Amino acid sequence: MREAHVISFFSGITPTLHFWECGQLCNEEMKGFWSVSRSGEKACIGYADMEGRKPCPHGERGMMQCPLCAYKDIARVHTRLDFTGYEEVAEQFLNRPYSIYLVSFGDLVKCGVTKRERVAERVKEQGADFFVEIMRLENGKDTYEMEALLQNEYGFRNAIRNDTKLKLLGKENREPLEKALGLLKGSVAFGEFVVEGAKVEKLEYDIPSSFEVADELEGKIIGAKGQLLFFENGSAKVVNMKKMNGEIARIN
Repeated sequence: MREAHVISFFSGITPTLHFWECGQLCNEEMKGFWSVSRSGEKACIGYADMEGRKPCPHGERGMMQCPLCAYKDIARVHTRLDFTGYEEVAEQFLNRPYSIYLVSFGDLVKCGVTKRERVAERVKEQGADFFVEIMRLENGKDTYEMEALLQNEYGFRNAIRNDTKLKLLGKENREPLEKALGLLKGSVAFGEFVVEGAKVEKLEYDIPSSFEVADELEGKIIGAKGQLLFFENGSAKVVNMKKMNGEIARIN
């Protein structure tokens, strides 16, 4: 067993766990048997900048990310176009093409922004079944302003919690996206911006149809859907890996 300070989990092509171990940054693919037991203790995961991820300079405990590291984290450039401290990359981020997309979880619809070439990849990271790329804009400022307008006008979510996604597993539904796309195409204000030929698409996930919800991971990895990791230990189980971010854990 090894002590690991969990940073994050990603479920791209292969589920991968990012963590600090003895001060070193580790990225390990999650294949075969894994055990991750939680201690109940959290510590700041540090922050990422243009050079990579850095540990928390003060070793703050009791929280996933301290205010100082949250302020330094380049994630806010991606999520809010807040370039404080990163003014040198503002032009690079603002003057490139973006896509606006919709995803559905049950009857809930979320509106998001990503780099144009990453739409399907971003959808898979979130674990959505149905998605539609609705708009393509040529710069970041216009894109984020349009996203805010769409969320205000149609009530699209800005985010959906992983606990909610877990409850909605097996209730996937394309109708909310079909309805939203129809409204956008018929809108006087937004219709001209909708991608020509926009249509609802579906991603497939190799996950079990029935499962039990677990708090910790111990078993053979069998699949992932966003932050939800599926494993087998006597029966199929699923764990919300997002809850482990910042956790001081033991892994095997």
